[in-house]
Amino acid sequence: MKASLSWIKEILPDLKANASAIQKRFDAVGIEVEAVTRQADSLEGVIVGEVRALAPHPDADKLRVATVFDGENEHTVVCGAPNVKEGQKVAFAPVGLTLPNGITLEPRKIRGVQSAGMICSEAELGVSDESDGILVTKPRAKPGKAIAKVEGFDDVVFELGVTPNRSDVLSHHGLARELAAVFDLDMPKASARVRESGGDAKARAKVRIEDHERCTKYAGRVLVGVKVGPSPTWVKRRLQTLGIRSISNVVDATNIVLMELGHPLHAFDLAKLSDERIVVRTATEGEKIVLLDDSEKTLVAEDLVIADGKDPVALAGVMGGANSEVGPDTVDILLESAVFDPKSVRKTARRHGLHTEASHRFERGVDFEMVETALDRCAQLIVELAGGQVLRGRLVDQKAAPKPIVVPIRAERASMLIGRAFDKKDVRSALTSLGLKSVKRPEAKKKSAKKKAPPKKDAFSNALYFQVPSWRLDLKLEEDLIEEVGRLFGYDNIPALMPPGAKHPMTGPLARQPERDVRELMVREGYSESISLAFDGDKDVEAMGLDRARAVVLENPLGEETRLMRMSLLPALLRATRLNQDVLPSITDLRLFEVGKTFIWANPPGALPVESNRIGIVLRGTRSPRSWTTKGEPVDAYDLKATVESVLRFFAVGEVSWLADETPWLHPRSATRLERDGRVLGYFGEVHPALAERYGIEGTPVFAAQLELDAIAAQSGPRPQFASLSKLPPAQRDLSFFVGGEVPAAEVVRVIEAAATDTLERVDLFDVYEGQGVPEGQKSLAVALVFRAADRTLKDEEVEAAQAAIVAALTESLGAKVRSG
Repeated sequence: MKASLSWIKEILPDLKANASAIQKRFDAVGIEVEAVTRQADSLEGVIVGEVRALAPHPDADKLRVATVFDGENEHTVVCGAPNVKEGQKVAFAPVGLTLPNGITLEPRKIRGVQSAGMICSEAELGVSDESDGILVTKPRAKPGKAIAKVEGFDDVVFELGVTPNRSDVLSHHGLARELAAVFDLDMPKASARVRESGGDAKARAKVRIEDHERCTKYAGRVLVGVKVGPSPTWVKRRLQTLGIRSISNVVDATNIVLMELGHPLHAFDLAKLSDERIVVRTATEGEKIVLLDDSEKTLVAEDLVIADGKDPVALAGVMGGANSEVGPDTVDILLESAVFDPKSVRKTARRHGLHTEASHRFERGVDFEMVETALDRCAQLIVELAGGQVLRGRLVDQKAAPKPIVVPIRAERASMLIGRAFDKKDVRSALTSLGLKSVKRPEAKKKSAKKKAPPKKDAFSNALYFQVPSWRLDLKLEEDLIEEVGRLFGYDNIPALMPPGAKHPMTGPLARQPERDVRELMVREGYSESISLAFDGDKDVEAMGLDRARAVVLENPLGEETRLMRMSLLPALLRATRLNQDVLPSITDLRLFEVGKTFIWANPPGALPVESNRIGIVLRGTRSPRSWTTKGEPVDAYDLKATVESVLRFFAVGEVSWLADETPWLHPRSATRLERDGRVLGYFGEVHPALAERYGIEGTPVFAAQLELDAIAAQSGPRPQFASLSKLPPAQRDLSFFVGGEVPAAEVVRVIEAAATDTLERVDLFDVYEGQGVPEGQKSLAVALVFRAADRTLKDEEVEAAQAAIVAALTESLGAKVRSG
């Protein structure tokens, strides 16, 4: 939102602070100042010039030669503006000046006549879109004076980033209220007085609400005898300063009030309303309307419309229709001011791809009590700008006014949450400066007990209670009021102290926070965290081979590519992989992970979708950075397996089955499923080349894993028990044997561990070979067996006996044949 400093100071005349001080206060109270534009800076050097003589150009019918006096010297200027006249005081830009459009003025010949400088239009100065003629200033203006000062182009415009919960500051009056609080000034009050005359408005028009849930209040005024035309200069400039195009005096009046009070209004040509009535209703399915931007919209039954006796004449809270537009021939007007349900406006605006100043405010909520004030202010302004008269009385239909909200706040809790001591006086001073009213504690509902029980003390016995003003729709909880106290006090003034916390020992199996802990682990493993939106599109579901029928579809998606709640973390990680490839095509090394939720309907569906905490991992490139000591070997599925094992080991998960799988998004040669006690813990392997191609990934293969974090955490074993290192030496034996090619290495290790005595400390598989010298259909495995006893040095015969038991188990269980030599 853009805001004019001069306009704010008109509303708050006691505000003496300069633009820099106000900018700091805005930032301090959470209203971000994204940019500051000082009009005078862009017009520096442009001065008042007096046209002392004017003659025809000798070689151009549409050009004239002016003699311009700048207060000290005269200049010859060639000018083509139709409105230039001798004796005028004009905006003059001398030679050497750079205009706001970036053009630097130099002496040059125009059709044979030397011209020095320029007589400027408002468009050339960047202060408006007016380009039909030059800017003619006040007759008494002194030549040589800065045009910015003479014409009032010395405003400061703030471009503000207003958070969605602060709809109350989407206006100059709201900003003035905020500044009154932070500068300890009297709060301005919005009021309007309108002069009524002529007949009764109810005799000329009628309004009716059919859907009171989506339109809680609708008010109108009838104006007759207006003359639609251009707005005066001050209106045009005020709107232009805020980036709003001037349309006509009537429409401009609605925009002035919108930016002043924050309440959207709309003017209908009364003669174009069938039956001279307004009906607020839901649309008929398939109904059409042509809007003010000339776009035709086909409506659905969920759209709320403003209709006349026959057809829709506006999309409620979004945009008016062309069939009731105020134009040059308009004489009588029905002026609208209403309150629409924010959700309804938001859905309608997004459904039809619209975003307007009105919808921006209605989506965030408007002040119920501002309806009449804004209506009267706008009606009176239209009379001032366009003439006519306001008929007597308002046309009003409304639901019951919302009850005032009363919220408690405890000074001690404010002190605890903010981190600085506040007493009741501090709290009361801060909140009343924002317009909240201190009230007594609301009485509890009376019970039918015969005897009146004495009041009981509770957590809020010592609290203060405040009635929230109608414009602060965001204040509903004690924490909201505490935030306001901290905001006014200034977050920068809060001392930097370590917050006190209860000291509780860790209990339970691991007493971990899985999401936090696994993030720390992955960073230690050398991975970077990726954070993405929790949405995917149909293309992602199709590419991953997921069940589209179980996808959670959004009613109001951001777009087609984000219409589903994500079912997997991998699509976003693959997009990130493609992005890294595009930015640095020569560097494919990548280690990414993301921890987040996925969403899927249960089978059969339940009341809510199933949310699962998962970790997605992507690995690509070389095993280690290239250097003169390393060859930059590429990573493979085993590197990713090591990462997965680190996660399982970190959570102390016991024995896990590593099973070949047919996961559609993984390459068949490495697709692996992890299970424990029949529960799937995740999948990993090389990303299927077809999937990589669909995401535009080229070159080296990508390895990916998706692990079920909830399931892994649930399988966590007991906390590791640490023991002292053995002082006794180990005994190591290497064992090589043939085994069937279909036997998983994990099964081999399981058989060895089951057959071993308590002296077997570790089993390491260090070689797998298939090829020449190995019987057909078999493979050669080599394992290192480490034996150690805690109380003695093992003898050779003990180690050989343990090894013999292992060989026998492998032969009997797996048909293994020990290799000799």
